[in-house]
Amino acid sequence: MKYVYFGFGGFIGFICGVAINLIFYMLDQSGIKFAAYLIKTFGFFGEYILELINALPLLGAVLGVILVKYLFGRELEEKSGG
Repeated sequence: MKYVYFGFGGFIGFICGVAINLIFYMLDQSGIKFAAYLIKTFGFFGEYILELINALPLLGAVLGVILVKYLFGRELEEKSGG
């Protein structure tokens, strides 16, 4: 049962990461060149930030699993411990 909790947390984190990533994508498509501004202003650090934005769905899934483990750790251990 704990894998269902972990899967649900990963799924919710993934969906939130995709939503935030789509916000940045729509911002770039609307004519506000956010990516070019970051690269021009911050150089390599701007490219790093853009790659972190692209990795938000995966980071969200991992953070969702960690959050479930943190929030429901005691309950999950009691159920599996018997």
